[in-house]
Amino acid sequence: MKNDSDERILEFIELSRLYDRYGGLLSEKSKKIVESYVVYDMSLGETAAETGLSRQGVRDVLIRSHEKLKKIDEVLRLVEGYNIINNELDKIEKELFGSNESKAETDLSDKRLKEIKAGIEQIRKIIS
Repeated sequence: MKNDSDERILEFIELSRLYDRYGGLLSEKSKKIVESYVVYDMSLGETAAETGLSRQGVRDVLIRSHEKLKKIDEVLRLVEGYNIINNELDKIEKELFGSNESKAETDLSDKRLKEIKAGIEQIRKIIS
């Protein structure tokens, strides 16, 4: 069973991922507040002092921004797609380079394995 602290951590991680993908779609005020919280790890009080809002006002902006980003993701589904791609890349890497490296090395040339690994790394760069 998850406790309140676990829930807050999961929400923070989700907000961070959503902000990475869709933060540019928020208003400048919302971006500044979410970025202060997610990127710079500022408290609600610190963000309030910096923005001139109340602590409750900062919290409200964070909640509304999180909800907006979730709705955007529900439509675009990019985060889910990136997660699926990363999971599939992990499976490919494990199959080719995992515990059975000697089999992969005999089935494929070193040059081809390096090309595949470079391709996987390139895909990861594109989607991150």
